[in-house]
Amino acid sequence: MNTKTKIGFAKFIYRCLRLVGFSQHRVITRNGVRFDADLAEGIDLSLFLFGSFQKWVIDGTILPRKDDFCAIDIGANIGAICLPLAARHTKARIIAVEPTDHAFKRLNRNIELNPALQPRIRTVQAFVGDGTQSTTSMVAYPSWRLDNTAGTKHEVHLGEAHEVTCPTISIDGLAQQESLDHLDFIKIDTDGHELDILKGAKQTLQRWRPVVVFEFCFYENEKRGYTFDDFTAYFSALNYDIYLCDGKTRIPDEAAARRVVPELGSCDFAALPR
Repeated sequence: MNTKTKIGFAKFIYRCLRLVGFSQHRVITRNGVRFDADLAEGIDLSLFLFGSFQKWVIDGTILPRKDDFCAIDIGANIGAICLPLAARHTKARIIAVEPTDHAFKRLNRNIELNPALQPRIRTVQAFVGDGTQSTTSMVAYPSWRLDNTAGTKHEVHLGEAHEVTCPTISIDGLAQQESLDHLDFIKIDTDGHELDILKGAKQTLQRWRPVVVFEFCFYENEKRGYTFDDFTAYFSALNYDIYLCDGKTRIPDEAAARRVVPELGSCDFAALPR
């Protein structure tokens, strides 16, 4: 199912909830984690209805279960991934990176609602790329509104555009800045910037061999001149293989990726060290 169709279903569900009297704004608790939810936001509605967002990442078998779990969450948005991960690992250390003011404020609000988890998560407002720059300006899409509010929408996935200016840092630079001594997991969800981000992570992947989960869609990567084979070549050179997030179904090339990535949609993949 492509993203536009998913958003269409979500809008229908949102309208039904409003018609039967559900308030748009509410604090919800899901799996022991509290969120300040706006049901007119796509991610929030998923949390409200299903108790999680991208459940296959949080509950899957590809991540190590260890008290001192360490992760970098790039494109952390409102904390739908980093907060449940922090709850699962008692001594977790998670660096949550989000560039947009809109999502960064909501991320910090959700962390404040979970004081027991707050020491386990550090938030960083920055873009992540293949190098370090003092400031970068670009358009990001942190919000999927379901209430037909005005705003510039992405032509395919219908995310709401936000102009952002903030520093850029690489994963290698971030690991050094945060004085990491190990790293178990990297999540990258950045609307087509994933390969540029990975280019700035080679030292980190070589040193600590973390699991990497990244989103891939053909239409955003084709804009930048990238193919799925560029990802397989990158990871193969570092002795990684790419799988679906079940950790079992290997995706060796572009042809295999096209069989699982919806047209005008996206799919999460897991890069696992050999």
